[in-house]
Amino acid sequence: MESPKIIAVVVWYNGLKWVNKCLDSLRNSDCKLTTVVIDNGSTDGSIEQIKAHFPDVILIESETNLGFGKANNIGIKYALERGADYIFLLNQDAWINNNTISNLINVASKNLEYGIVSPVHLNGTNTGLDLNFSRNVSAISCPGFYSDLYINALKDIYSVENINAAAWLITAKCIGVVGLFEPAFHLYGEDDNYIQRIKFHQFKLGLVPSAAIYHDREERKGLPNSVGIKRKIPTNKLTLILNINNSYLKSYAYILQYAIYLLVKGFFIKSLSVAIDPILRFPYYLKIRSRHKQIWKGL
Repeated sequence: MESPKIIAVVVWYNGLKWVNKCLDSLRNSDCKLTTVVIDNGSTDGSIEQIKAHFPDVILIESETNLGFGKANNIGIKYALERGADYIFLLNQDAWINNNTISNLINVASKNLEYGIVSPVHLNGTNTGLDLNFSRNVSAISCPGFYSDLYINALKDIYSVENINAAAWLITAKCIGVVGLFEPAFHLYGEDDNYIQRIKFHQFKLGLVPSAAIYHDREERKGLPNSVGIKRKIPTNKLTLILNINNSYLKSYAYILQYAIYLLVKGFFIKSLSVAIDPILRFPYYLKIRSRHKQIWKGL
C-alpha cells in the first residue's frame, strides 16, 4: 500500500527563537513529509535562518502580515495542488516528537469520520499540559479522557469540542468539503470557526493521546489566561455570528449576551459596536454563512 502524502504547513512571523526546534522536529519526523513555511513578513532574521539551515523547506514569503488563516490557506492550497492526503498545521512556537504525525495518521486512517485530529498539547518545558489545551479536554468537552488517563486506560481517540489549531492534522477529504479558513478573520477565532464548520458538515474533531506536541507560549505576557478582552472582541463577535450550526437569529441572541457582558465590564463603545454590527452587516454575514454551508467548490 502506497504511503500517504503528508505536507506540513507552518505560518511564520518573527519567530527566530523557535526556528531550530520547530523545523528540526519536522525534519526528524519518522514519516516522510514536505514542510512548507509561509512567512508573514518577518524582520527578525527568521527567513535568513531558515534559508541557511533548512534548504529542504519550501519557503513562501509574503511582504505583508496576512494573519493566521490567510497564510495557512496559501500553504493548504499548495498542499492540495500537490496531491496531499493529509495536511499538518503546526504553530511556529511548537515542535513535535518524531512519532507525532505517524501516530496521528495511524489513528485518523482508521477513524474516517474525523476530519481533524490533534495531538496532546504539552507546555514548552514538558512539565505539564498546555493550560489552554487542558481547558479544552475537560470532562464535559472531552468525555472520558481525564478518567481514562488516571486509570491508565486511554483509548486511541476521543471526540472533543474544541482544540486550537496549534497542531492539527486535517484530511484532504475534510478540506474538500469544508474548504479553507475564513479570510474574514485575521488572528484568533478562525480555528473556532473552522471547527464549527466541520461539525456542520458531519465531520468530527478528535484527540489522539498517543501523539504529543510542545507549545512554548505560557511565558508570554497575557498568557496562560489567553488574550485580553479588548483583543478578543472582534474574534468573539465573528465566531458567534458565523456559527452556521445556529440560525442567524440565535447567533444574534448570543451576540447580545456578549454585548451585555462587555457593557458590564465597562466597554460601552465596544458593546454598542458588537450589538449593532450584525444588523448593519447582515447581507455580508449572511453571504459568508451561506458559502460555509455549501460543499467547497475547490481551488
